[in-house]
Amino acid sequence: MLGTYATLPAIQQAQPWTRVGRLTQSFHWTCGASFWQRLLAGQDQPAAEQEALQAAIRTTLLQEVEAATWVDAANITETIAPRVAAQASAPASQSVQLSNPATGQDSDRKGQAGWADTVLMHGRIFTGDVDRPWCGALAIADGRILLAGDWQQVQERVGPETEVIDLQGRVVIPGLNDAHMHHTPDPMGIRLPLDLEADPFLDELLALLKTAVAESPEGTWIYATLGANLINEPRLDRILLDQLAPAHPVLLLGMTNHTNILNSVAMARLGLDDAVLDPVGGVYERLPGSRRLSGRIHEYASWSPQRCFASMATVEEGVASLQALAADCLRWGITSIQNMTWTPAERYITMLQVAALPIRVRVIRFPPSGHAGRLISDGYGLPRHPGERIEFHGTKWILDGTPIEGGAAVTHAYSGAAAANAMTPLHGIENFSRQEIKHMLQESLQAGEQLLLHAIGDRTLESVLCVLEEFEPQVDWRARALRIEHADGLTPAQLARLPDTGAMVVQNPTHFWFYAGDSGFSSFSGAFRSLAQAGVSVAIGSDGPLNPFLSLFAAIDHPARPGEAMTMEQAVRAYTYGSAVAEGHGADKGRLLPGCVADLAVLSQDIFSVAPEMLPQTCSVLTMVDGQTVYRSAAF
Repeated sequence: MLGTYATLPAIQQAQPWTRVGRLTQSFHWTCGASFWQRLLAGQDQPAAEQEALQAAIRTTLLQEVEAATWVDAANITETIAPRVAAQASAPASQSVQLSNPATGQDSDRKGQAGWADTVLMHGRIFTGDVDRPWCGALAIADGRILLAGDWQQVQERVGPETEVIDLQGRVVIPGLNDAHMHHTPDPMGIRLPLDLEADPFLDELLALLKTAVAESPEGTWIYATLGANLINEPRLDRILLDQLAPAHPVLLLGMTNHTNILNSVAMARLGLDDAVLDPVGGVYERLPGSRRLSGRIHEYASWSPQRCFASMATVEEGVASLQALAADCLRWGITSIQNMTWTPAERYITMLQVAALPIRVRVIRFPPSGHAGRLISDGYGLPRHPGERIEFHGTKWILDGTPIEGGAAVTHAYSGAAAANAMTPLHGIENFSRQEIKHMLQESLQAGEQLLLHAIGDRTLESVLCVLEEFEPQVDWRARALRIEHADGLTPAQLARLPDTGAMVVQNPTHFWFYAGDSGFSSFSGAFRSLAQAGVSVAIGSDGPLNPFLSLFAAIDHPARPGEAMTMEQAVRAYTYGSAVAEGHGADKGRLLPGCVADLAVLSQDIFSVAPEMLPQTCSVLTMVDGQTVYRSAAF
């Protein structure tokens, strides 16, 4: 699997990588769609079909899902511009009503006289219910589950206009719900083809940068995603980049997005100069003995400039990126995503309104900070439901970094490469004080908003637990779905205290690979099964490669702590019902039970019985949202 990933840069070079194009790299850490996973899913196809798929991926910006039509970049204006113009002319308080290009169906279709609109029969249907997890047939009406049972029960709901789908023994699961991702459409530029799996060193980066500068006009954005070695390379700074790219803006994004590096031209484009003051929760590194910026920026110092960079993407580019993301989601059976984008909320929602996606998208507020404090007003005033299948609610704050760059605040000191980049020597840093965390909780109560707290290191988690335990007045945080994102550094003692706080955990199983073997991060256990055993609600998000079956592989294997692995039923339940709880929709979403929304995926193989290493090759052969078929493979 990793070998396939390692070959991607060579595959992509079938077209010159120096060609200016869309910077969002689909398998890159902070982006949505997935070249890598699409390639994995095609491994069982004949070689000619694989090559055709790869060629299509290389040349497309946009896919119309149901028709499976690949649209050339040259046609973007003709395809999308009318929607953009319609959105621009609409009153700010309204959302344009756009048809769904994926289905072409009437979303108001109603079941009549108790008949089902659609029936699925002869399958192995995982309902997600703890007491009755399996059934053989489903009846769907008005976009919701009407009946879950055996065929003898369900056939009574078949009427003269009911569509009956024979599953032929296939497995069905509730629609997967990615509870934590960072899809961000970026502007045009050149991406350096660094192989993250190989984790290259400085000489390879500089050679690629020289080539990009030589073969592109001055002023072209040059962009790259850095692995751990380059994130923690102290020689990589503004001075070195300026020597090689004096007239090109260069933005180097750490794969964790907690340490980024810019040259002088990029800093000027993004509004940074040497007089800038550190924001609350972030650090602009300075050259030794001076106030001059080194170009290395950390935590909240990174994200305001990155928002500025993301804002340079046009609405058309954003729509193309979103529709490509939705096409990938449907192929994996992902029917909902919860996104924390770097794009300012107003602009991202406009892109969503124009894109008219067939999946559900929750946009979560992800405010920046400045020297004077956190920008708590960011995004307020926008409607909670700005369009069909679009929601905007919740606020996320990042309380520390990650172990990769030595930013997660830990009790036991870092060693090796991470120690060289730690913002406070050896132990990382907490971005905010306990008093500030208390303010975050108070703000969430006043606004009636769900609060999401990124906390990885055990010191940071201790601060969160202490604030929750001492918070006055007493609050039922479970009812408010308070979320801790990651929580990888939880100690056994902290885990014992966590259930009483009412907080839930959104975990990212693919991160467990970072903690496996001789990683140097032995204190990061990646608590998973023990969370569920303790009674803590658990959800799953990708926060990395989109392929949910890669995450499920890590969930049932847990390469770092096998004893923390979940069963497949537990993991799927976390990826569906758990994620619905994490967005406040646990009452009617994430399970295939009567009254729940009919979001589901029919899978290409039985994930409950195949060998774990085969899981990443799974895909959906039929995906439904609101009881409507929004994707069907040619093979089904």
